[in-house]
Amino acid sequence: MSYPPQGQPVDPGSQPQPPGGYVPGQTGPAYPQQYTQPSPSGGYQQPGYGPPPQQPYVDPYQQQYGQYGPPPVQPTSKSGASTVILIVIVLVLMIGGGAAGYFLLSGDDEGTTTADDSTTGEEDPTTEGGEEPTEDDGEDPPPSTDGLVVSSLGANTPIPASGDWQPLLGPGGSGRIGEDANGYSVDHGNDWISYMEVGVASGVVMDYDPADLVASGDDAMDYWTVDSGAFSSTEETRVSTTEFTQTEVDGLPAVLAEARVSWNASSSTEDEYEDVAILLVDVDGVNGFIGIASVPESGTDFYQATVDALLATTFGGEGADV
Repeated sequence: MSYPPQGQPVDPGSQPQPPGGYVPGQTGPAYPQQYTQPSPSGGYQQPGYGPPPQQPYVDPYQQQYGQYGPPPVQPTSKSGASTVILIVIVLVLMIGGGAAGYFLLSGDDEGTTTADDSTTGEEDPTTEGGEEPTEDDGEDPPPSTDGLVVSSLGANTPIPASGDWQPLLGPGGSGRIGEDANGYSVDHGNDWISYMEVGVASGVVMDYDPADLVASGDDAMDYWTVDSGAFSSTEETRVSTTEFTQTEVDGLPAVLAEARVSWNASSSTEDEYEDVAILLVDVDGVNGFIGIASVPESGTDFYQATVDALLATTFGGEGADV
């Protein structure tokens, strides 16, 4: 898109001439104008050039009253007196305001001012380093470095003593196998991880029955190894028979279910198997705790440390050492 065409300079000589020879932009007449100049004696009138002589200007007031001008006009109403009073009041207020300002701004006998100390450039005590406080961005708090927590159950699972476990989700998140979940992971390449999660056992992914923890553990293992999609990239996948160990965790009834998933090939890893441990704890006869450790062949060395961390879970808000 181009701009509209701009105007071009115009040659005054190319425009039509008005009567008298005047051209727009010309500063004076195009030719001298002649006029008749009267002679001093009143006889012969001599032609002359240039503008006719100007008569001197006479001020009509000076012509009427002389060089001193018109006499002053005396006030004939009360409005003049009111104006004088108003001016006096304004002057008094101005003088009073100036005095008040002097006393307010004056200090002690040495002439120091009493201005607010907050204007001396000191930092605001509500900020650190003079910076503005930042607002809460509304994101979940970072996972606790003391362990994996399930706040609704007062559960705390220590971080395994082996393996480079890093926060992955929660706490208080929606996990892969539990609610109010907290998860950690260890990377094995770009597409494969060891996974550890603790949370509340619910009917979302399994049928949890506190009276039959073995059946609940079996159902949870079937979900993780077959239905969760955790091993969707593997080929000719096989799941071993699940082994159950009835035990106690922090004095509460619990069941540990363990199985191995193996495969012939995978597009995501060179590993050929993964060991899975699922822990179920009956917390109060109604609510259940669930913990999972799914560690592939690359993490075999820290699989047992991860299971031990699950079994060291405590309830009531206190941590545990592995």
